Amino acid sequence: MLQIHKDLLLFDDGIKERLDFICKYANKEVTFYNGNIITLNGTNLHYIEPHRFIINNHLFLFFNYSNEVYYKTLDNKIELKNLSNFISNLC
Repeated sequence: MLQIHKDLLLFDDGIKERLDFICKYANKEVTFYNGNIITLNGTNLHYIEPHRFIINNHLFLFFNYSNEVYYKTLDNKIELKNLSNFISNLC
């Protein structure tokens, strides 16, 4: 039987501060959640669960050291420079 092991993945302070600033600039309340590193014990498989932030029930995903965020899924990429406009139009 496979065992799943989760390790907490901490935020990079720089990206969290940038996102918090963008959300405050857009006058939106934001809630952040840490991602995880998920390991399947007995295998060499690892998965990095992205960090999340939620604005008015809209889910955004992001990774440390990245210049993009993702809206709902990893298919919808938004560059940080366009995030403020996207949030203002969305919410």
